[in-house]
Formats: sequence, C-alpha cells, structure tokens
Amino acid sequence: MAGALNHASDITRNFRRNALVVEYAKRQAKIRAAVERSSKRSSADLERLVAEKNVEIERLQGEKELLIASHRAMLLATAELGGFSAWKRFFDRYQVAIDVLESMDALPAAAIQPFPARPRSQS
Repeated sequence: MAGALNHASDITRNFRRNALVVEYAKRQAKIRAAVERSSKRSSADLERLVAEKNVEIERLQGEKELLIASHRAMLLATAELGGFSAWKRFFDRYQVAIDVLESMDALPAAAIQPFPARPRSQS
C-alpha cells in the first residue's frame, strides 16, 4: 500500500514528516497552554459575572414585586372610582396580557365592592 505508515519510525526517520510532527506538537502545546491560561482567567471572570448577575436578578425581582404591588393598588383605586370596567374593556383586546398579569398575581383577587352612596345633606 503506497503512502501507508506501517511503523512509528516511518514518521520520525523521514525528515519532512518529522518536522511536521515537531511543528504540530509545538502548536498543540501552545494551544493547550492558552486553554489552560484562559480557563483560569475565565473561572475568575465567570465567578465575577455570576455574582454581578445574581445582584441584578435580586434587583429585578425586587422591582417586579414593587410593580406588582403598585399595579394591584392602581387597579383597586381604579375600581373604587368605578373605572375597572373601562380598564377591563381596554384589556379585553389583549387577553394574553391579562393572562400574564394573572399568572404574576398582579390582578387583585378579592371581589371589589363599591362604596355606598353618601346620603346628600339637605340644605
């Protein structure tokens, strides 16, 4: 079989083949060293990035909770003033938005009772 390497020494005895083996061994060593350096550096960078992202996640969760509480209060105030049906009418076209708000517990769950009308004082 022409061009077949039957023994390991077939590579090392041929000067051109031996030079290629040496060149690629150096390349491989260089690549392995770069990977090792980047792995160490990347580990520290990854830890820093994870810590930053955890802080950001906590901040965003806090903001979400604040927005949900604010949204509930706004809906309750709107309902007390008799505007809940107008709000609901607007969002009827956006059922997906209502579903998301419900899944976030952003809609008030309690039944809303209107205040009784005040008796008018007779002057």
